[in-house]
Amino acid sequence: MGNSSPVIFFCEAGPQTGFGHAGRCMALAAALREGFGRESVFGFRGAPDAAKRIEDAGFKVIEVSDFNNWQFGTESAIVLDLRISLAQSFFERAKTENKMLVSIDDPTPNRLHCDLAFYPPVPQFHELDWSGFDGVIHRGWEFIPLRKEFRLPKKKKVKASPPKVLVSMGASDPRGLTLSVLQALQSVPGQWRAEVVIGPMFNSLDKIDRIAVEHGKQVKLLHDIKDMSRLMQECDAAIASFGMTAYELAACGVPQLLLCLSEDHARSASALHASGAAVSLGKFDRISEQKLAAELQKFISDQVALQSMTAKAAALGIGNGAMNIATRIEENIIH
Repeated sequence: MGNSSPVIFFCEAGPQTGFGHAGRCMALAAALREGFGRESVFGFRGAPDAAKRIEDAGFKVIEVSDFNNWQFGTESAIVLDLRISLAQSFFERAKTENKMLVSIDDPTPNRLHCDLAFYPPVPQFHELDWSGFDGVIHRGWEFIPLRKEFRLPKKKKVKASPPKVLVSMGASDPRGLTLSVLQALQSVPGQWRAEVVIGPMFNSLDKIDRIAVEHGKQVKLLHDIKDMSRLMQECDAAIASFGMTAYELAACGVPQLLLCLSEDHARSASALHASGAAVSLGKFDRISEQKLAAELQKFISDQVALQSMTAKAAALGIGNGAMNIATRIEENIIH
C-alpha cells in the first residue's frame, strides 16, 4: 500500500539551465517510490522537452509560472531544487500549513527555511551563512542523488583497445563544449575512439555530425541512451561538463576530465579534483584550443593516472545518495 500524501518537487530545466536539477529530483522521486511507496508531483517551470522527460518517467507535472503562488494541499513535503529565492510569504504560508521543506544543494536563502538540507562536499558550503537555520544539514558524497542504475554493483572493467573515451556535456550543452572537445581531439595523436552523447536539448548538431562523418568509426554519436551507467562503465575515460554527469562517472569509477560552465561549477568540481577522482580544467572559456588539445592528450595517455582516478573514485562511495536522502525525508515526514 502506497503512502497517500505525495512529495512535491520544485525545479526548473531548459536549454540554458540544463537538466541536472530536474534529473536529480527524478532520482530522488524514484527512490521515494521504490523504497517507501510514496509518489511525487513536479511543480515545474521550463522547456516542454524537459517536462516530457519527467512525465515519461511516470511522474505528474504541474506547470508553474510563479512558485510563490503554489497552493498547498495534501503534500507531505516540498523539495526545493531552485536557483531563485522564494518570497518570505511563501515560507510563512508553508509554516502555517505545517509543511516540511527540503532543499537540495541550495545556495539561496531558501535553505534557511528548510527542515532538511542536503549537500555534496563542495567548498562553497563553508561560505554560507546559516544564521537563523534550525533544521538538519546532511553533507557528504553519500548525499548526492543519482539514479538507481548508479547504485547497482559495478561490472569489472575490461580495458578497450583502442581506448574508448566518453564525451558527455549534459542534456543541452549550451556552450557547445561537445564540438570544442571533438575539434581538440582531432589533433590528439595515437589511437582512440570517442563515444559522444548527444543530449535531447542540443541546439545545433551540423558541425558535430560533420566531424563524426569525417572520422568514421573513430567518432560515434549516441542518442537516447537507455542505460547511461552501462555506457559509462564500458568506457576507459570520460570528458564531461561538470554537473550530475560528473558524479555519475565517479559512481562508475570512470576517470574524467572536467570542463565547467561557470565559476560556481568550477569550485564544485574542485572537490572531485582534490579527491583524485577527476581532473578539472576549470571554467571552459579560460582554456584555449591548444591547451585543451594538450590536456586531452596528457589525460588519455597517462595510464597510471587513469588507474589512480578509478580507484579514488570508487573509494568515494557515491551511488546510494537518492535512497539515503529519501530515507531521511521519510523519517521526518509528519504522518
